[in-house]
Amino acid sequence: MALNWKALAKLGLIPPEAWDAVIPHGHLVARGVGRLDVAALNPQPLPPKEAEVGADLLRGVLLGAIIVVGGRDGAGKGFLDEVDDWCGTGWPRRWPRPVPPKGWDDGQVFAAAAVTAAALAAQYDHDPEMQEALGAAAERLLEQAGA
Repeated sequence: MALNWKALAKLGLIPPEAWDAVIPHGHLVARGVGRLDVAALNPQPLPPKEAEVGADLLRGVLLGAIIVVGGRDGAGKGFLDEVDDWCGTGWPRRWPRPVPPKGWDDGQVFAAAAVTAAALAAQYDHDPEMQEALGAAAERLLEQAGA
């Protein structure tokens, strides 16, 4: 069964603090202690995680498409072209690719971008062309996340 962008958009409505209940990452007390220790020893911000990078990239690609055409009219095709390129090459062509840290998971980048695209598609109910482009992008990115 294929997951469409409307179902994916529902995942985007889950509050960030609730995700640990959805996908537990170990014992709650151990996680809390680990976070305090890291913050105490290293006050610098931690590098962005794959999901944050994917969401930020998706928003950047969308904004770039809107800027290139000078508004939302006609931006959907340019946006989808950029997403197709991203899915084919593993990184959006107009964005410099950093050297990923050890253990980096590109699938998480694509999954977060898919959820972000689906959530934005749900918000674009006033612009059917852009909503369709965002929905198609969400489905393509989700396919790539599982590849």
